[in-house]
Formats: sequence, C-alpha cells, structure tokens
Amino acid sequence: MKRTAFILILILFGVNALYAQKWSELSKEEKLMKAQDFRADNQNYLKNTLGMSEDQLNDIDNVNVCYLSTLDRIDRYAKTDEDKTKYAKAVTAARGAQLDAIMGPEKRKQFMSYVGEKLKKVQ
Repeated sequence: MKRTAFILILILFGVNALYAQKWSELSKEEKLMKAQDFRADNQNYLKNTLGMSEDQLNDIDNVNVCYLSTLDRIDRYAKTDEDKTKYAKAVTAARGAQLDAIMGPEKRKQFMSYVGEKLKKVQ
C-alpha cells in the first residue's frame, strides 16, 4: 500500500512538473491570481501562526505598498544603475526597520524564512 501511494505521488509530481508554466508564460490574469493566492497564504501565516492583529496586517500592507511605489519612483527617476542600487538599499533598510517595529525582529525573521522556503519550492 505504501509503495503504491509513493508511486502515485511520484506520478502526480511528474505530471504537475510537465504542465508547470514559467511566470513569463502566464497571462496577466493568471499572474494576478497567483499573486493573490500567495498574499492570502502569507496573510494566513502572519495571522494564525505569528499572531498578527488586523491593525498589524494593515500596517504591513501599507509598508509594502509604500515600498513598492518608492522602488518604482527610484526606477523612473534615478539616472544611473549605481544610484538606483544605492537608493533601493536605503529604502529596503527603512522597510526592514518598519517591519521590525510592527512585527518584532524575531517574528519578521520567522516570516522571512517561511516566504523563502515557499519561493524555493516554486522554483
């Protein structure tokens, strides 16, 4: 029985890998759906595993939105790649400090590990 289950699992993983698409091959709608699923899963982890409140979840979202919009402005207005990198590092450090203030450094570290492991599985 165990051997049959193991073989069935291997076959399912093989079929899944055969039909897996790269991010660049997905349509905008498919990318949006995957991003929403990824976010929902992360929100669930933050709330249920790390014990974040609704206010903390909203603050984390706000920090991330500001971070992404700032990176976009840096990309548009900074003249050289060196400047873009310098500014992006400063903004990333500020984001880290804000997330540490909201979550606490230890819970942020746990969350970063969680997301890192998820991303490794996807690649």
